[in-house]
Amino acid sequence: MLYALTDALAYNFLLVGTLAGYLQEQGLDADLLRRHLQCPDPDRYVNQEALDLLSGLMGRPVNEGQREPTWHFVGRQIAQCGVDQSKERSQPQPE
Repeated sequence: MLYALTDALAYNFLLVGTLAGYLQEQGLDADLLRRHLQCPDPDRYVNQEALDLLSGLMGRPVNEGQREPTWHFVGRQIAQCGVDQSKERSQPQPE
């Protein structure tokens, strides 16, 4: 049980960092972001893993010659599955 709780905490931290990184990219006011994160330093959450996940979710390519980071791969797979499912829903169903 405790192992699962620590995993949940780690994924929550990653999710918060990914969302904070996205909001930073969108130009959200830094004071507003700090207030919502309830943290004086947003970079506490916005680490390289969070940025890799965000890049994968946004479909950004990996630099040529660079190995794809794990969280980039995970984000890319999540985004790809979302696109695949939306295509399935938009196609007419056989009668």
